[in-house]
Amino acid sequence: MTATTLTHSMTASVPQRQQPHYFEEILTQSGGSQWTLSLPPQLKAHQHELESLLTKVFRGRCSAENLPLAQQLALNWCMSKCRQDGLSFDDCIR
Repeated sequence: MTATTLTHSMTASVPQRQQPHYFEEILTQSGGSQWTLSLPPQLKAHQHELESLLTKVFRGRCSAENLPLAQQLALNWCMSKCRQDGLSFDDCIR
């Protein structure tokens, strides 16, 4: 399942202009070259793991150009962590 598929299936009943894009909410850019994580409560205990991964991959490259790739990485990590912990990703993001 891709982020596009997930976003579409979660928001099929929401008008096009109001559709949330959860993958954009997990990781946002704040203050120029800083990124901010907003994980669901069920994954907060593991936030340090994702922070470490993002730092390893994007050290010194926290730019607007890299944000979409970092958001996809964060989304994939969240989906994987939910699966590992036996959680439903859909339940986690509600």
